[in-house]
Amino acid sequence: MDAVSQVYDLPVTPAMDCTVKGRIALPGVVMELHHYRFRGAQGGVFSSPRSFLDLALSPRPGQPCGGYHGPTSALGDIIFIPAGNPLHTAWGEGEQMSICCGFDGTAFDGDALHLSDDALQASLNVRSPVVRDALRRIAGEIAEPGFCSEMLTQAIWMQASIDLQRYLRQSAEDGGTQGGLSRGQIRRIADRIEQPGKAPAVAELAAECGLSTRHFFRQFRAATGQTLTRYVTDRKIERARQLLRQDSAAIKVVAWECGFDSAAAFSAAFRKATGLTPRQFRESMLH
Repeated sequence: MDAVSQVYDLPVTPAMDCTVKGRIALPGVVMELHHYRFRGAQGGVFSSPRSFLDLALSPRPGQPCGGYHGPTSALGDIIFIPAGNPLHTAWGEGEQMSICCGFDGTAFDGDALHLSDDALQASLNVRSPVVRDALRRIAGEIAEPGFCSEMLTQAIWMQASIDLQRYLRQSAEDGGTQGGLSRGQIRRIADRIEQPGKAPAVAELAAECGLSTRHFFRQFRAATGQTLTRYVTDRKIERARQLLRQDSAAIKVVAWECGFDSAAAFSAAFRKATGLTPRQFRESMLH
């Protein structure tokens, strides 16, 4: 396979080599495997008349970052660059393998998708396991074509496109941030905490937001005005209040639903928060 990409125009520079290892071209989309070799620190502005979706199959060298209209942020293993949006990027020396997809338009259904600044920034780290798995499967078909590879790849690409659209639309709906966390992130954290059983580990919540644990603590407090511990406790107690209003729910079941290890631990926490034991609270609601 030659070094001429059909996905986008590669710059001719002694600081970078790119070899196209394989390609599948379908109506409206070209997908290629790229091997890059970067000599020294890199930087520049990427802009393309086609939309661009990239999954790094090996770590991006250095500490890659990028931004559109303001401060830069770290690039994830999956990045999406909508057509006609110049992205300022910087990265380091080394080698990298990627699957790169160039396609027409920004929306799968043919309508233009207007992305907010927050959604544009979110597109630099697309946290979608479905998109990731789909691109890896496509990379496998390009590297080792099998029976009906193009037909299978077209079906996989359709799945990846739809899930990418869902991700972008959700990011656009989430809109602005609250102290660094989006409203959508705060909502997802609340949903996770309110699931029956033990609360999720802090590391899980931080990973869901794409942050380190330490940074997550700071961003969460800036967004909510509370520590995570206080926020979780308040959510648990509020959930317990709702369940205790139902006469059929046993207190030990309420304790488990709200993530407490035992009825005794639940009773102590509930009394500290409300001044009443769970049984006293229930009786006060029923009379």
